[in-house]
Amino acid sequence: MRPHKFAIGFSAATAFMLAGCSGGDATPSTSPLPPFSTSQTASEQALPYAGAPKVSMPFPEKIFTIDPCADTLDADQTLKAVGKPAETKRVDAETVGPGCQWLNTMTGGQAIMRFATKLKGGLSPIYENVKPKAEIWKPISSLQGFPAVAYVTPSGGTPDRFCQLSIGATDNTTIELTINLGDTSRGKKDPCESANTVADLVMTSLRAKAGV
Repeated sequence: MRPHKFAIGFSAATAFMLAGCSGGDATPSTSPLPPFSTSQTASEQALPYAGAPKVSMPFPEKIFTIDPCADTLDADQTLKAVGKPAETKRVDAETVGPGCQWLNTMTGGQAIMRFATKLKGGLSPIYENVKPKAEIWKPISSLQGFPAVAYVTPSGGTPDRFCQLSIGATDNTTIELTINLGDTSRGKKDPCESANTVADLVMTSLRAKAGV
C-alpha cells in the first residue's frame, strides 16, 4: 500500500470554502487552509498514479510565473465568466499558489483560478484522496488537450452552487478553478458546466501565452 496520503481536505484548500458566499456579500467566505498529512511527498512517487491520466503535452514551467489576473482573462472574458458588475483581484494562497478572483459584486457569483504550484503530484493525489469522497466526479478527457476533472465534495459547497475543476497542467502541477454561482444562477445552471466554460476561457489565454 502506498504510504503517501494527502488529507481529504484537499478540495477545501483549493476551493477556499466558498459555499458561504451569497448575493449582497461581495467578500467570499474563507477559512484557513487545512494541513496536509504526508509520509512521502508526491514528487517522490512515479507520476501519474491512482488512475490519474498522464499529461501528454504539459505546459512549460514558465507559464506559472505569469500574472494570474492580468495575463489570464481579459475584460470580455471576465464578463463571460461572471457577468456584470465584475471585480478582479489577486488571491494568492501561500500553501497553494498564485491566484485570481473574478467576482460579480451584485450576485456573489465568482470564479477563482490558482496555479497550484505548492501542491505536488498533479491530478494523482486528487484521484487518490478526493475521488472516494466526491459527491460529483466528472473526468474530462481533454480540456483543450489537457486532462481535467470536475467535482464536488462536502467540504467544498452544495452541488447546486459549487464546483471545483482541476486541470492537469503537468504531471506534477494542476490549475485549480473554483466556481460559486450567484443567486440569479443558482438552480438554473450547472456549476460544473459553468466551471468548464470558464476553464475553457482560461486555457485559451494560457495556451496563447505558452505558445502551445
